Amino acid sequence: MNCLTQRQLIAYMEDRLTPVNKRNVESHLDHCTHCQHQLEQWIDELHQTEETMWKNSLSPNMDQKIIQMLSPHPVRVLNPATPSHQPPAWKQRSITIMKRMTLAAAALTIVVSGGMLVSPTFSSYVHAAFTNSPIGKADPVAPVSNSFLQKLADKGIAQAAKNGFAQSVDVSATDQGLTFTVHEVVADPLRISIAASLKDKNGKALDSFMSEMVSRSNKEPLIIIKDKQGNILIPSKEKNAQYPNKQWDHSMFVDNGVMILDRELRSYFDDVNKVPDELIVEFNIKQLDDIKGNWKLSVPVDMKKAKAAMKTHEINKAYTTPQGLKLNVKQITFAPSGVEMVIDRALAANENNAYSYELVNDKGTAVAAWDSTAVIYEANKRSNVIRDVKWEHTHSTESGARDFHYFYPIDESQNLTFKLGSVYTEEAAALTAKLDTNRLEKKEVITAKDQGDQFTFKKYQKDPNAVVDFEGYDGHHRVNDDGTTTKLEGYDLAFEATLSPDTAAMGPYQYWTITDETGKKYEDIDYLINKTEYKNDRAIFEGTIFLKNLTTLPKQLIITTEKRMVEHKNVEWEVPIYAGK
Repeated sequence: MNCLTQRQLIAYMEDRLTPVNKRNVESHLDHCTHCQHQLEQWIDELHQTEETMWKNSLSPNMDQKIIQMLSPHPVRVLNPATPSHQPPAWKQRSITIMKRMTLAAAALTIVVSGGMLVSPTFSSYVHAAFTNSPIGKADPVAPVSNSFLQKLADKGIAQAAKNGFAQSVDVSATDQGLTFTVHEVVADPLRISIAASLKDKNGKALDSFMSEMVSRSNKEPLIIIKDKQGNILIPSKEKNAQYPNKQWDHSMFVDNGVMILDRELRSYFDDVNKVPDELIVEFNIKQLDDIKGNWKLSVPVDMKKAKAAMKTHEINKAYTTPQGLKLNVKQITFAPSGVEMVIDRALAANENNAYSYELVNDKGTAVAAWDSTAVIYEANKRSNVIRDVKWEHTHSTESGARDFHYFYPIDESQNLTFKLGSVYTEEAAALTAKLDTNRLEKKEVITAKDQGDQFTFKKYQKDPNAVVDFEGYDGHHRVNDDGTTTKLEGYDLAFEATLSPDTAAMGPYQYWTITDETGKKYEDIDYLINKTEYKNDRAIFEGTIFLKNLTTLPKQLIITTEKRMVEHKNVEWEVPIYAGK
């Protein structure tokens, strides 16, 4: 299943969802205590911060994607890989509180297996893709004097706008009494951000464009990017993309009447030096909510200034850790909106590993830090990470994987040292939990242990104090393509896991195999995490296992695993990677 994103929750709080999507969100919150608790954490953080814009108060530890992999080739030689995902989940105190307050975001990591949703979810599919129909081009862009992006975008885009990289556009298209306008753009070889608005004939700002992007996410693209010659640019991993608008992040700023559209550009080019001097961004909108029309815009984006400001420094420092992990810190690139680190990682066949590190200045201050996206929020060491870069952080190479990490701008005047932190390796495990279903039905608790990890299992019981109760959505549901929902049958099993100090703070259930006493294997399973904690170097998980289509209980459910992730802390290796100006 997919839990709610921060943008979906923002839209719900501001009453900007269609009735169907609103019901889906409320139903999901009703049955996903993980999302409820995450929201509670956000609200608690809100009391402790003076930030007024949720975009600027999001935790830098938000990104979710699992362990990565790598190689020693030139950085331009890449083949896409598909790493496993662990989508974010959210906590909440109450819907009443949620509708009154602006969010300060944070994230937890959950592992989800199977492709269905465990309750209606308002999924923000906003992905980039491309068509061939040419449209007229607007006049060349000009600098911006009063930038929306400087005020509203994330701190990397805002800094680029402040430093003169925002370009004024103010191109619009009007049909059916609705005017769609692109106001400005910031772009460099790493990413692009666009400020736009949709207004009715009275000048009232609307958010229809956002829901339009969602509703057409599995149809034709709304936005395409071309070069100056009219060639459609397609990211390598999206040649057969099912959801052509998904890579576009979008957020609505109601008080300003402006929406911000963001996406990375790095995946369009295997070498940042191949970015052309000019890009064309084309919008082709044929329907906004129930109103059909024709809103077409062509926005030229001058890349010359940003390209000239971008600096890439080769590093090529290699190290093999005591655990056998081979790393090669390849290069660092400074761009107007952020910093890219490229690191190669050697992998043996069928091996998973990961690592954390800091970028430290001469004063010993960590100006940026990376950690595995599989590590839960409470234990994750990441800082200054760009949250909305949706490009996969890892690409496969012949001898391993190549990792791409993105940070908000770092002062180039200081020297930087790469300091390795933890190394995560896949080690042997021997968990066997035999769950007698008669005991489970009698509400007994069954315990299993392995190498200091402790697990308890019991029959799931719905919380009688659920925050949201939407009639007709009791249980688990799948969201269909047309927005309707289908109730799923199956069996719920509650569990708790307390991991040993040396077990990585990652979901152990990613390695679980579930069978019955006859050897039958159950694979259509969803894991829903209600709670994570990190205390005394031990990760704690609480959640439920939903075995879909299991309506007749076997005598036993047997949970086994042969692997676990181990964290090797304080691996001592550091190397200077950049001499400041």
